[in-house]
Amino acid sequence: MKTIEPGETHGFNVRLKTQAWAEGLIFVITMWLLSRLVIVVAMQLLAPVSDISPVTHSGVLPLDYTPGFIPQSSWNLFAHWDGAWYRKIATLGYDYAQDGKYHSIAFFPLFPLAIRAVMSLGLPSQVAGILVNNLALLGALWLLYRWAKERYSVSVARWAIAVLAWCPFSLYGTVVYSEGLFLLVTTAALRSFDQGQYAKAALWGILATATRSTGVALIPAFLLVAWKEKRPTMAYSAGCVAMGGLLLFSLYCAIDFADPLAFVHVQQAWKWQHPSWLRVLARAFKLDEENLLRLVTFWGGGYLLWYLRAKLPPVALAYGFCSLGIILATGSLSSVSRYVYGIVSIALALGWLFASHPRWGYLILGLFAVMLVRFALLFACWYWVA
Repeated sequence: MKTIEPGETHGFNVRLKTQAWAEGLIFVITMWLLSRLVIVVAMQLLAPVSDISPVTHSGVLPLDYTPGFIPQSSWNLFAHWDGAWYRKIATLGYDYAQDGKYHSIAFFPLFPLAIRAVMSLGLPSQVAGILVNNLALLGALWLLYRWAKERYSVSVARWAIAVLAWCPFSLYGTVVYSEGLFLLVTTAALRSFDQGQYAKAALWGILATATRSTGVALIPAFLLVAWKEKRPTMAYSAGCVAMGGLLLFSLYCAIDFADPLAFVHVQQAWKWQHPSWLRVLARAFKLDEENLLRLVTFWGGGYLLWYLRAKLPPVALAYGFCSLGIILATGSLSSVSRYVYGIVSIALALGWLFASHPRWGYLILGLFAVMLVRFALLFACWYWVA
């Protein structure tokens, strides 16, 4: 019988790890590519031939919206709503005035800066925004896969990826929105903190608070877990340093517009769009789809985090609840479902749940796929699906 040398055992283990790594990457790319193709087909091929009636917007018209809009295949179909604002920032920079009107300073800077960087290659703003968001989403999926596999198993990792890729609100990981980038930087920050890599957690945290206001949920999450688990001083430092993106944006506002909270003050112009929870509840009882989704995503997401509180990494649990708390405090209910999608902790929780109950998982994913097609069609026609 041949004796297996220690070097041969090591080489065999390396090959196994390499194979597992490759299989995981292939799965992530496949989920990402198939779900993105569904969106592209729906928006570019189906929307132009659909019988969806042109939407009519009351009050102040969305930026770049044309009344009676009929979709035609083009890059512009990916750049409706906030996408138009991000393109404007990337090409013209920020504007602001204390006049109660819409201004681009409401949008945080990292995503338009990334668009601007890609535009330097000679690409139009629409294409640059699409590339940044989609590649960032792919990166977020890969990081989530690795984190879930390290924490749980391949099965949980695959289900978490499937949820994040096929959720109907993953539409916002393809159009010119910051969802993909936000998921990438927050997932990287949480995973780094969970593994005790505090310098990396702080760096990713800075990028998160420079991407979206809800990135500040990382700060109390880091501090709470550092205190509860008696982590070293560096863990507390990571929580404080993560505020850097927000502070730099505030400094920019102070220098350029003499108002360090310009991005907060301008939100008053958007407040009329946000319904109250009472209105959401009343319309949900009438089986209004949009408001039912708001209730299910927010309160269902909160219940899921609580139900699986013993299963989730402490930093993911704290971040999930802090994010929901910020959404609740700000009252940004018109986009609440999209914001909940951006909380990676919920995708991790659903991954664990569906790995334990795969029949329910397949049923929900099938429903997700149908809704994803529908949302893509409506978005292309300038309907609000956030």
